Amino acid sequence: MGVRRRVFPIIAGASLWAAAGVSAQEEPPAFWAVTGVAAGDVLNLRDVPNGDSKKLGGIPPNAHGLKHLGCMKPEPDLMRWSTMSKAERDNAKLEWCRVEYQGQQGWVAARFLKPDGVVGAGATGH
Repeated sequence: MGVRRRVFPIIAGASLWAAAGVSAQEEPPAFWAVTGVAAGDVLNLRDVPNGDSKKLGGIPPNAHGLKHLGCMKPEPDLMRWSTMSKAERDNAKLEWCRVEYQGQQGWVAARFLKPDGVVGAGATGH
């Protein structure tokens, strides 16, 4: 039982990084860049890791230097899952990362992030 408890956090952590394009052998990046957001659109910065949560701001599609503060996948328990709508279940499957952009912290969908090759540079998004 003790081995299982030690292995689970390792597997869970590896799956979080993999969703954002980081292999299990790599450390998560210190900074992210935005990817997959259309020109003229923004990546929504939210107060909690949920697509229906309050929008705190928008991050431009060409932004770099989003400080990595951690990633997670909300996983409701079975009791909660059984009472959720399809939309809520779909949202619960998404990976989220907490970032800091231009001094503001919030959550963004991990599918719109890639490791930033220009570490910390361009944090203004210009």
